[in-house]
Amino acid sequence: MATKVPKIILDNFDDILDFEKKELAAVPVPVQGGIAEMDFDRMEPFPGHKFKLYEGQRLDDMVESIRQFGILLPVILWHTDDDRYVILSGHNRVNAGRLAELTKCPVVIKENLNHEDAVLIVTETNLRQRSFADLSHSERAYCLAQHYDAMKCQGKRNDLLQEIETLLNQHEYRENPTSAEPQTKLRTDEKLGQDYSLSRDKVAKYIRLSNLIPSLLTQVDTGEIAFLSAYELSFVEDKDKQQQIAEFMGHDGYRLDMKKAELLRNYYEGKKLTEDAIVQILSGEKTRKPKSGKPKALKIKPAVITKYFTAVQTQKEIEDTIDRALALYFAESKAVKEVDVG
Repeated sequence: MATKVPKIILDNFDDILDFEKKELAAVPVPVQGGIAEMDFDRMEPFPGHKFKLYEGQRLDDMVESIRQFGILLPVILWHTDDDRYVILSGHNRVNAGRLAELTKCPVVIKENLNHEDAVLIVTETNLRQRSFADLSHSERAYCLAQHYDAMKCQGKRNDLLQEIETLLNQHEYRENPTSAEPQTKLRTDEKLGQDYSLSRDKVAKYIRLSNLIPSLLTQVDTGEIAFLSAYELSFVEDKDKQQQIAEFMGHDGYRLDMKKAELLRNYYEGKKLTEDAIVQILSGEKTRKPKSGKPKALKIKPAVITKYFTAVQTQKEIEDTIDRALALYFAESKAVKEVDVG
């Protein structure tokens, strides 16, 4: 059962930033103009952070902007019970700030959070600072799954998420901001669909993808595994089985297509997904059609037809004639062989 989150009262933005008399009373960091500052060396990345750091031109632009103007939006830190400062929002700003040769930045420090609260802030702040379309499949799966769990706990939705929204004030990053007082009560997956302009079906598929182990999700991001194939594979919920699948694909170069993914799911749900079955499915042995003893269908060229038949003859007449001719041919061939053998 999720830990009940204490009610957070937020009257206005000034209240949130009133660290000197509230949150920063016991935090030994310098405060200037109501905002705390902290050295990068005192900050730690969030464990298991699922969002990829900026690279290439996007990173270069951020570094150049920070060189000119500094870090304008405070980094959100979690002051843990064991006196660590863990980054909840601002991994890219800290990374770019280091590259811009800064040593510290403005911070907002959050106290009295449990791990579930912290994960929620990491997810929500990343969604508000990036376009959903810019996220990889694995990032979308992760954040939608976290968001889904949070939205099922309406109390948390009403206080902690509202605080995040106010802290960031980044409404423009969301095409469909969450309404604090919805006119009608929606299913959780329907509400998510509205927030991110996705159908309920797409939301459900992304949430299922979050069940995959990281190595398989990476292959979804790179396109080695197609999205729908990954969705089918997500029903193989045993992580050890997923690890075996990933290892066989990596070591033996097997590719996963829709038929193989469906077969892996069916074998798993039927409790028949052994290691041998995984190899047979991934290698294609299980998906190959058995060779038929029947000869392949043959089309006779029009030139052959016109050579032996007239335009007035029907298709049935032509087929009957060919049938009799072939019967006569094979009968004569058989007679010749019998004479040769005798």
